[in-house]
Amino acid sequence: MNLILHIGTNKTGTTALQKFLSFNRRKLTKYGIHYATPPDSYNFNSVVRAPRCSTRDAPSWALLPRYHLVEKQHEIFGQFFLDHLNYAEREGFHTIVASSEALYCMPIHLYDPGDGKVCVDTLAQIECLRAAIPSSVNCRIVCYVRRPDRYLESLYNQCVKQGMFTGEIGEFASIVEDMLDYHRCLSMWRKVFGDSNTEVRVYETALPNLIHDFLRYVLHLHESSLFAKAGLRVNERLSRDLTEYIRLLNKNIPCSERTFDEKICSLVDERIANPSGNHEYLSPDERAALLSRLEPSMERLRTEFALSAFPQFDYESAKATWRPHPGLSPEKRREIECHYKAAQGWIGFRLERIFKQAASMARRRLPFLSFVLDFVRASGMRRILLVAINRLK
Repeated sequence: MNLILHIGTNKTGTTALQKFLSFNRRKLTKYGIHYATPPDSYNFNSVVRAPRCSTRDAPSWALLPRYHLVEKQHEIFGQFFLDHLNYAEREGFHTIVASSEALYCMPIHLYDPGDGKVCVDTLAQIECLRAAIPSSVNCRIVCYVRRPDRYLESLYNQCVKQGMFTGEIGEFASIVEDMLDYHRCLSMWRKVFGDSNTEVRVYETALPNLIHDFLRYVLHLHESSLFAKAGLRVNERLSRDLTEYIRLLNKNIPCSERTFDEKICSLVDERIANPSGNHEYLSPDERAALLSRLEPSMERLRTEFALSAFPQFDYESAKATWRPHPGLSPEKRREIECHYKAAQGWIGFRLERIFKQAASMARRRLPFLSFVLDFVRASGMRRILLVAINRLK
């Protein structure tokens, strides 16, 4: 049995790829490929992140010491892979594909306002993952990486949008610095899984369609036209104005009380007049300095992983066209607030929030109901309910 683990990184089209694989799950089985996820999910992020959850919805063992954490993670990984391995063997499949961008540098938390940076042994977590996979399974690691400065900006935008971070990009860069050192992170994966079983691909080279690249060069399926929604675009970036509004809005709100509704934000973004598309968070000098610091790591990555070159940064051209974002004007903030409050008041969004809050409270206060909620999720009833609510929006 072959297992392909797609480990990210974040912001390299992972959501689009995962939803594509999930949508085409049945068609992939015709080629002997099983796409493995928990019930009613398009990736297995929940399996990877479970023991490191630090929210108020976290299970009681989330605060256990490190060695207990690794032990619990081993059990979760083991059960997940064993279930899907048994299913794949029973159905006669030869390959299992599993995808989670949370796997890349999985112990490195982006930011936790309550606990700060959490230090966990990265190599131990990767070894835990490998130990949970039966030795008879041939495991292959696949990771896409993009030029580090662009990765940093896109990741910052995403974390601000989701209420995970409210500071400036310089502070954010110091927190996620380890994640930008691709060579260091991926060398640990190669050490555990082997040189020949660790493949790295450049995101920019895979464009304009990462899905086609994954089908052709990872799954070795050359007829991408046979699959549905190969050009699917999801998780679209919000305008700079709305992103800045969310950052300022969340700045004085406790992390546990921050909420993010992608549908509301997308709706608001569509209604903003003349939104700013300036997502150049780094000045040309900051960008050049970052790339200069990371150049030794990038060069080792290219050499040791036989990687194609990242796109070159043209400092002179960037300096000539650089226009810093002026910030959110009072007029623009009032406009966004008006649209945001109007969208939040729609009955469809209010009902969806009520159902989600009720389910979360039930899991926390009445744990014995968890199996009922899991059944509702697995049976598709939850999806039907959300579709019905969506019509009210």
